[in-house]
Amino acid sequence: MRKAIGDIVDSLRGQPMVLAVVVINLLFLIGFAFLLREISQAVERKDALLAEIASHCMK
Repeated sequence: MRKAIGDIVDSLRGQPMVLAVVVINLLFLIGFAFLLREISQAVERKDALLAEIASHCMK
């Protein structure tokens, strides 16, 4: 396992353009995960607010 990781690191050192693409892709994926988390939290807040509004209408 360590040999495989070492080989990957060595190959990326030799090709900085590939390393840059890998880093950009990782940043994109992290940003996308953060965006999905924020959307999920916004939907939860909206659902809670709608439930509260509905409870006031049912009285």
